[in-house]
Amino acid sequence: MKKHAILIMAHKNNYVLEKNLKLLDSPSVDVYIHVDKKCKDFAFDHYKKLLKQAKLIYVSPRLDVRWGDYSLITCELELMRAAFKKKKYKYYHLISGEDLLITPLKNVFDQCNNQIFLDFEKVNPNSNEGRKVYQRISVKHTLIRFIRSKNILIQYSARIINKLYAELQTIAGRDLIKKNNINLRYGSNWFSLPEDVVEYVLNSTSEINAYFSKGWLVDELFIQTIIAKNKEFIGRLASSNKRKIKWLPGKQAHPYIWKQTDFSEIVQSNKFFARKFDENVDKKIIDMIFDYLNN
Repeated sequence: MKKHAILIMAHKNNYVLEKNLKLLDSPSVDVYIHVDKKCKDFAFDHYKKLLKQAKLIYVSPRLDVRWGDYSLITCELELMRAAFKKKKYKYYHLISGEDLLITPLKNVFDQCNNQIFLDFEKVNPNSNEGRKVYQRISVKHTLIRFIRSKNILIQYSARIINKLYAELQTIAGRDLIKKNNINLRYGSNWFSLPEDVVEYVLNSTSEINAYFSKGWLVDELFIQTIIAKNKEFIGRLASSNKRKIKWLPGKQAHPYIWKQTDFSEIVQSNKFFARKFDENVDKKIIDMIFDYLNN
């Protein structure tokens, strides 16, 4: 039986990652972790020693990954490429270092049977939200790496300059989506993809770079848009990406952090993974799920 590859984007040491690796420890799993270059004290040896059955491979080069920036796509592609080169896996699951397995691995394996678990939505450029998504790649963006700078002056300067730059291009009639005949789709960047889809995405790297390297928040667009060209893939799309994520009204920048009062909602959700968790907010929920899956 082919193994499953777990692809993890990590940016710090945390209790969630430690517990999740223990839950993923199976001879049917290989774990690939990319550690953000900004993390200077990552406990590489510690996490590797946690796994007794699964293999853990650290992916290099380590990238300086920034929110909203093309570096997110680069990181995802590096994780997929590292796993694909190492071995042909049945499925490739992308998660973050703040995610947690919430169902027995057997349930994941049983449900992974050629379906594509990926959020996949059409973009309506006539709606307010649709226009914002459309403009992510219809015009070129600038200074994206500084939009979440800790220096408030730099952050707001980057936001204002980028907004003005985008608006000027729109006024001038630039539309790279129409120019390149792009069939735009979008959704959450977290996925569980079968081998043939990962191979298709990796073979589209030059196209991905051409369409998305000057965009903004493009990690939520590139896989959806690339596979939209393949009718056979469209027919295999599942109704969910199998991630339990909650967004609170008016707080779309960060997902809700799960708490122990959410336990039943999480484990009864029929999802593979949930995000996100933070031991500094509620450590108990992490232990509750860990104990539940180990019973």
